[in-house]
Parts: sequence; C-alpha cells; structure tokens
Amino acid sequence: MAALKVGLMGLGRGGLRIARTLADSPWCKLAAVASLQSKRIERFKSSYPHVAAFDDYRSLIVSVPLDALLVAVPPYSRLKYLPLAAERGIPVWMLTPPARRFDEGLELLDAFEKTDCPIVVARNWGIEPALQPEAIGLKEIGRCFLARGSITTCGEADLDWRGDSKRAGGGALLYQGYPILDTLVQVMGLPSTVYARTAGVSRPGTRFPYDTEDTAALICHFAGGGIAVVSVCWTVGPQHETLDLHGLGGSIHIDSNKVEIRDRTGEIEIHRLLRSENDLQPQIEAFLSELAASSRRFNSTLRHHLPTLALIEAAYLSAQTSQPESPGTILRMHDVRETTPPGTR
Repeated sequence: MAALKVGLMGLGRGGLRIARTLADSPWCKLAAVASLQSKRIERFKSSYPHVAAFDDYRSLIVSVPLDALLVAVPPYSRLKYLPLAAERGIPVWMLTPPARRFDEGLELLDAFEKTDCPIVVARNWGIEPALQPEAIGLKEIGRCFLARGSITTCGEADLDWRGDSKRAGGGALLYQGYPILDTLVQVMGLPSTVYARTAGVSRPGTRFPYDTEDTAALICHFAGGGIAVVSVCWTVGPQHETLDLHGLGGSIHIDSNKVEIRDRTGEIEIHRLLRSENDLQPQIEAFLSELAASSRRFNSTLRHHLPTLALIEAAYLSAQTSQPESPGTILRMHDVRETTPPGTR
C-alpha cells in the first residue's frame, strides 16, 4: 500500500510535534506544510528540506494532492480555510480546541458532513492504551460520583493571539481546560448544570495587554448526582494536568505520565499504567490507519466533541451571568443530540 500524502497547517509548537510524529509514521509521507510566518518556514525547511512549504493555507490545500490534512493553526483560522478542504474531499485531523464557540464548531462540521468527508479532533482520552476504559478499570470503580481536575502552567508573558478575546474566543478555560473537560464528558456524561467563575488578574504590571481569562474554576453537577470540580490557570507553575475520578468501588488518578487505580480509601494501589511519551502519536496513527481502511470508523469526530463545546459555552455564559447554566440547553437550541454517552471515547 502506498503511503498517504499528508499536509500540515501550522508550524508552531503543536505543528512541530505533529511534524515529528509524521516523520516517524509508516502510514504517510509529509508532502507539504504551510505557515503565515516566514521564520517558522525557514526553520522547518532546515530540518525537512524535501517537504514543500507554503506561506498561505489556501495554496497548501489546492496546490498539492493530499490524502489528509493535519491542522495545528488557531481556531479562528479554521473556519476560513477548512471548508475548502471539505469541498476538495480532504479528510482533516486537528488539535483541540476544535472551535472558539459552539456555533463555529457546528458550522465547520456542517461543511464536512455535507461532503461526507471525515473531520477528527485530538482527544486526551484518545486511543492511548493506558487510557482505555477497560485498561483503567472504569467498571471496577463503579459509577463516578466525584471528579477533581487541575491544570496549571506558567506560560509566556506575551499571550499573542491567545490574549485577544476576539481572535481567541476564550482563554485558559478553552485552551488549557479543554482536554480534561472533554474527558469528564466522556466518563460522566454531559453535566446538567455548570457554575463557573473566570478572572484575568494574575499578570499585574505586564507590558503585554490581554483581555482573555488567565484563571477559571468550574463546578459541574450531573443528573445522577455526581459532581466535578475543575480549576485552570496558565500563569502559575509547576506545570501539571491531573484528573482524579472517584467511584463507589475505587478511584483513578490520571496525570501526564501515568494512570493509577486505587481502592476507595486511596491507600492501596491496585494497578499502575504508564502513559505514552507522545500522546499525539497513537491518535494520528489511528486516524491514518482508518483512512487506509475500507471501514473508516473514526473515533473522536468533531460531532463527538459538540457536547464538550456546549459545556465550555455554558461555562462562559455562567461566568457572565453568575448563575448555573445548562450545557444541554446549548445543544437543544441548535437541535443537536448528545453524541458521547458516559464511558465512551
């Protein structure tokens, strides 16, 4: 079987991670890349001289015959360019978050579903062996009634487009919090209500102005009585991402390195699994292998992510109203059914 010809949009940190993963993939050949920043193109060409490079995204999509397009550009650029990929029947895999707002995600999805073209989104739960429901023992711990998530990272002083609410659409909650909130939806279902508070005050005296939130906290309540508490901040360290799930029969601790299954007391470790060093690799490999297969049964399509986008939209609304808000109402307003039941991918 001939290797798939793949294109890459974006050469920031996420794009370079994807490029390194593609370089080691037996499924594909990285045929072309695109970036709007000439310095990034120059640096990339020094390491990958045989890959075609473009300084605009349209040329990448229309000038090279592609079997797939991987996307690492900001969400504000996607709605402008990705429908062109849908028109040309080019399957897409992209980093999170998939969109700035629920309606933008729905508009992008519509463009791909009209042409019956796959559009897939990276997922923290993904297909990584250590994070499979069977591997981590979701059945053994029973129904989750409490979840605690925490994300901190001390990022660069200049947030660039992430500090501009019009371009970014949100701040720490949308960009840093997305993987954990998406995992919560997969494991516990869509919360019936979410109460959120956001703030943007943790960079006093900075010479780089920004108007997106740098700190956020959420309390999610689920129909079955479960509760989840999540805090996010991108101006403090040390860098970590943790999620603790507590069920009637035990608990699960997830961080960037490992998964620990413990008894209900938390004192006895039942099992420990190491996570992949490159969490993008198994997801990209799965996407490419499905493209090569006749069944094309994709996990983590953009439609699967609509409940997570609804949760985040409800959280931002709650931060404005200072009242609990319902993610389900967002779905009903747009006539969308919840597509990711608890415990699925």
